[in-house]
Amino acid sequence: MTTYKIRIDDSAESDLRNLFEFLISVMSREGANRYIDMIINEVLSLSILADIYSPSSYADIRCYHPKARRMVSHNKRWVYIFHIEDDTVVVDRILPSKLITK
Repeated sequence: MTTYKIRIDDSAESDLRNLFEFLISVMSREGANRYIDMIINEVLSLSILADIYSPSSYADIRCYHPKARRMVSHNKRWVYIFHIEDDTVVVDRILPSKLITK
C-alpha cells in the first residue's frame, strides 16, 4: 500500500477559506472550526486512500486536471478533487457536490 504526501493547491485553500467565512456567518466559530477540521481530516485520509479512486470520467472534474479523481465527503455535500503526482496527492479543489453534474 502506497502512502502519499498531501499538498493542498491554492484554489483548494481558497475554497476552504470561503467555506469557513460562510460557516461563521451561519453558526458559531467553534462549529465552523469543527466542520473545517472534519473536511481536512477527510482530505488527509487521501494519503492512504487515493489509489482506490480512479481518474474521473466527468468533464466537471477533468477540467481541473486531465487525470483528476474525486472523493465524496462522508455527508455527500463536498467533493474533493485531486490528482496524483509521483508520491504526492495534490488536492485541486473542494467543491459542493451539487456543482458536479457531468
